[in-house]
Amino acid sequence: MGKNNNKLIEVFNKINRSTRVNLIIISISLLLLVLFGFMNPKFISINNFLSMGHQMAITAVIAFAMTAVILAKGIDLSVGSTLAVSGIVGALAFQSGMSSFTVLLVVLLAGALVGALNGFLVTNLNISPFIATLGTMAFGHGAALSLSNASSISIQDPTISWAGSAFLGPIPFTIIITLLLLLFWWVLLNRTTTGRYVYALGGNFEAARASAVKVKLIQFLTYVATGVSAGVASILLIGRVQSAQPLGGMGLEFDVITGVIIGGTLLSGGVGTVIGTLFGVILVTIIRTGLSFFGAPQEVTYLVTGGMVLLSVLLYSSETIESIKKSKFSFKKSNNNPSTQKNIDSSVIRLNNIGKNYSGFPALTNIEMEIKTGEVVALVGENGAGKSTLVKILSGIIKPSRGDIEINGNKIVFDNAKHSREAGIGVVHQHYSLVPELTITENLFLGREVKIKGLPLLSKRIMSKKTKDLLDEFNLDIDPNIKINKLTVGQRQLIEVVKATIGNPWFMIMDEPTSSLSKSESERLYLLIEELRKRNVAILYISHKMDELYKLCNRAVVLRDGKFIGNADLPETSESAIVNMMVGRKIDNIFPYTKSEVGDVAIEVENISDGGLLKDASFNVRKGEIVVLAGLMGSGRTEILNAIFGMSKLASGTVKIDGQEIHHMSPRKMYQQCEMAYIPEDRHASGFIPTMSVAENLTIAWIQKQSKFSFIPMKEEKQNVFESIKKMNVRPPDPNKLVDYLSGGNQQKVVLGKWLLTKPKILLLDDPTRGVDVGAKAEIHELIAELKKQGVAILIVSSELTEALNVGDRIVVMHEGRSVGELEHGATEEQVMNYALGIKKETNQKEVQ
Repeated sequence: MGKNNNKLIEVFNKINRSTRVNLIIISISLLLLVLFGFMNPKFISINNFLSMGHQMAITAVIAFAMTAVILAKGIDLSVGSTLAVSGIVGALAFQSGMSSFTVLLVVLLAGALVGALNGFLVTNLNISPFIATLGTMAFGHGAALSLSNASSISIQDPTISWAGSAFLGPIPFTIIITLLLLLFWWVLLNRTTTGRYVYALGGNFEAARASAVKVKLIQFLTYVATGVSAGVASILLIGRVQSAQPLGGMGLEFDVITGVIIGGTLLSGGVGTVIGTLFGVILVTIIRTGLSFFGAPQEVTYLVTGGMVLLSVLLYSSETIESIKKSKFSFKKSNNNPSTQKNIDSSVIRLNNIGKNYSGFPALTNIEMEIKTGEVVALVGENGAGKSTLVKILSGIIKPSRGDIEINGNKIVFDNAKHSREAGIGVVHQHYSLVPELTITENLFLGREVKIKGLPLLSKRIMSKKTKDLLDEFNLDIDPNIKINKLTVGQRQLIEVVKATIGNPWFMIMDEPTSSLSKSESERLYLLIEELRKRNVAILYISHKMDELYKLCNRAVVLRDGKFIGNADLPETSESAIVNMMVGRKIDNIFPYTKSEVGDVAIEVENISDGGLLKDASFNVRKGEIVVLAGLMGSGRTEILNAIFGMSKLASGTVKIDGQEIHHMSPRKMYQQCEMAYIPEDRHASGFIPTMSVAENLTIAWIQKQSKFSFIPMKEEKQNVFESIKKMNVRPPDPNKLVDYLSGGNQQKVVLGKWLLTKPKILLLDDPTRGVDVGAKAEIHELIAELKKQGVAILIVSSELTEALNVGDRIVVMHEGRSVGELEHGATEEQVMNYALGIKKETNQKEVQ
């Protein structure tokens, strides 16, 4: 019996999320119908079903539009008051002698205007959706009461009454309207560019913006849609009760939002369906009707529906079930006492036959590894080889499916990250674990706050001083009280390293710590690593930069496809041999240089400034040419690309594309009119949309030009996705897999593939191979070289000097926000660094080799 249950659970888990949600809601709805019908047979009578149908229709009409609002990471609390005020305005129009048709238009227009007001407040004035619509809700209720003198207004009109009370055969017209609107919203959200953009901006607003989506317009339109939908619902309600009531929509917003959330739409945006919303509204209607049918007080109804909302928010969250599983162990008394393991002069950690499965598929298989204090060991492998999974196991984030971990011969189990830290393990994560809205000091002492002796108050003075001491130890001249979101990407990476050293761990894991650091900043980190090694700290070092591995590590542990391939003595093993172990194939040149015919100037920037880090930069890029922007972190390289693509505004200077000066730049304009593409520095922040599939991410920019009348050409899209996945060698080659679940290198391939599908004439690349393995680097640069041959003008920001020196036709060096030198292909590392460090002063002459 247990095996059968496990099989049923396994089958259920393989069903996609929306189908699972719908099956749960349908099952609960049927159970409630049976229960209420058993308690009172009149509950399942035709008359009661018709009454519930009318009630459900009014809620569902608005809920469909509310789904779009929440998908776009918004909320609208004003729908109830919008229904009321639009109905009152329509009633006044009817009393003034307007025709029935005109009255209907007035109701819809009134609703649209309220929606437009909400949209304006949210998108143009950047007011929180909750606050903006809360204010509109109060305004709407006040306006409805004032215009109606706090009394209902009768509307005795056969045309208007027909909308709310007519039948087409045995089916009420309100139900038919609901089903038609369901079809409309389903098509809009699943078959049009507008719907795709709604999901995109809810999944990642900045990534959608960087993909040339008109995010503010889309968000504005969702609010207009809820206003119009509230107007439609008002017409249905007036037709049913033959009057406009100033309090007619009171509390309706709660039912609407409850139905949407129970239907599976996440409040965080980007995930949900209108079909789920319909089932959610039906369930809410059954519960409300059932409770009132049996005389339950109103407060009980609110308690039940409110509880269902909270339960839905919890259960629909992807992390909740895993958290519940982990919590089973958190109350058990652990006998492994990990805290006794730290600060041991001579310690060793050993992994025995470690394996990890996800949904039945192996991510790691039989991993064997041993590291002793004082060692710096490299962990190498392609993106997707299992390195990040292994780091999560060692840091206590996840548990292995099999195998065990030993420290000094004692088996140990990490129930959570705290246990791992107590065992003396520190981690510098590949993706930031910092809280953007907190200061450096607050981040470093998060969970380990220092209190004033004898008082339950934090000692900010002591924590700030300790933070300053730590930053000084790293030679970091940064204010401890500055917020993380004000730091550059490289500065955040350095703060991650500082954070990991707190508590003096004996074993440290560094997951690509120099991926966003300049050469000088990396050298600073190397000195720290050497100091840690001298202190007898064991370090597991993960990097895709082979020169780093040979400089820092004495041996390497190689993984491929989740399997342990072997150990390699780095001084005795060549770089090509390591690469062959990693990728299982020979790679001749990671950074190939390709000559091509150079054409006319495609990009020309003159004295551009953004009023911030970027002070004054001038250079040009020709067709069929690669120009690399080099310089230290914070020198203004990224800001140049942002300014050219319209991600930030120019304070001064000019940008010319094909000889024409560009005014009022926006990402959409640069893509649509200038055929420009942009791959951002931080793929997680603005490169891809985690809630969308590989296919949807790949075509988010392509559909903007290929769709006719906003309808996505599904067959052509599918073919392009298939070809793009094959061309970019995305692994696994599953178009329906969420990009968030791919390895870093494959995520970067999707971001690049998104723009290559558009066949750009100008390509802006900000550290395109940051954090990707040597195999992926070679593949990406092969694609870039091919585009160069085709005459594409390519501008690259690179933090890796080897990359810059090898692939660039010219190198423009930045120093403190200014372009200070230009070097031809063949320049030396010393020449670039002289300009980058300000040793060699600004020159207007190119250095020709």
